[in-house]
Amino acid sequence: MGKVTTHYANRMPELSYAEKHVLYYIDAHFQDAKGMALTTLAEEVNVSTTTVIRMCQKLGFDGYKEFKYALKGIAAEEEDGAKSPISRFREDVENTLAGIDQHDLKRICRRMDEADRIVIIGVGLSKMFAEYFSKLLMQVSKPSMYIYESHMIDLFSNKVAKGDYVIFISSSGETRTLVETAEKMTHHFIHTAAITNHIDSSLTALTDDSISTEVKRTSYGGYDLTARSPLVMLIDLLFESYVKLSVK
Repeated sequence: MGKVTTHYANRMPELSYAEKHVLYYIDAHFQDAKGMALTTLAEEVNVSTTTVIRMCQKLGFDGYKEFKYALKGIAAEEEDGAKSPISRFREDVENTLAGIDQHDLKRICRRMDEADRIVIIGVGLSKMFAEYFSKLLMQVSKPSMYIYESHMIDLFSNKVAKGDYVIFISSSGETRTLVETAEKMTHHFIHTAAITNHIDSSLTALTDDSISTEVKRTSYGGYDLTARSPLVMLIDLLFESYVKLSVK
């Protein structure tokens, strides 16, 4: 996958053959395509302007103009990826620590302390973070479990208990399985939290509590280089804060 198709990988299954063809063209001719007018792009790919607009809407945009603006953001991510990794990581960590709200930390820790059980859900690369957080809690004898398989997440959605506190971990905050599960939790009146790399994500909007890093989405050569390590830092901060709250 190239930089554009990687960015919208979660939405690709929703696109028709013609719409995917447009996206693949943009990926292959990114430097030229990101500045093309709607009619020019449609002519180059040999599709209608309606097809291009429909693709944009399926990717979550109101129209082509908004999509073009997002392409500029992807270009900026590529520039960030060219920076020194050390300077970029330092910037990510410093920005994350500066942006943490102590009230958010304390509220999540209180919910954790009051919960009968903490259920941590993460898929893909976030699976290891869910497991790590769950095992930290096991060390202090807090009932917890982690779930990472889609079919198990679906089963859990129907068997969630009243005293559960469900914590979702997702770098993008847009992982479809997690977003759908978070929405189901609202119907069960279950308290939820999100740990993400994006404060304005769908997941943070659906959960009661959230804490996010200040990490810029970064790519280079079409590969996603967005740092996940600050998510571990947030987990460590939450765990230490929880221990200091719960151990009297």
